[in-house]
Amino acid sequence: MGLSMEFYAGNPDQIGRAFTAYELGGLRDGSLAHAYADLSLHLSPDHLDLFSEEIARSTGREAVLLLDCLERQVGGTDGESSADVVSQSWVEMVAAAPDGSIQAITQGWIAAVTGEVDEPSAEDSPDAARAVAALVGLCREALRLGTRVVFAWYL
Repeated sequence: MGLSMEFYAGNPDQIGRAFTAYELGGLRDGSLAHAYADLSLHLSPDHLDLFSEEIARSTGREAVLLLDCLERQVGGTDGESSADVVSQSWVEMVAAAPDGSIQAITQGWIAAVTGEVDEPSAEDSPDAARAVAALVGLCREALRLGTRVVFAWYL
């Protein structure tokens, strides 16, 4: 099994407790976190910085890299998982992605990942585009509701 990477929107401390207890159902079904996006596309967390750069290109903004925007760890287990609150600046950048640009953002991101690793590590597939659309929607919803976004990974 590979690395899983997910985003949740809601109360970070509640999300962190549920994530640490590996009670993911409420994080995914809307009963604890109000939004969920799964970016488990056979990528590494570093590839999410390439995603950040692609989003910045699409919005005309300066890139805000995800890994530089992890503010506070709220859950996880040492060496096996982590759940961290993401800065509002990253959430705002992702939420600003133009409505009709999801496919182009996804294609640009996957091309950047493929160019970095010299082999296809993620397909430019409907799954990738759905994941990007879900993340953009999650960030928009978090801003609309005034909640925070948590990035989580686990082995």
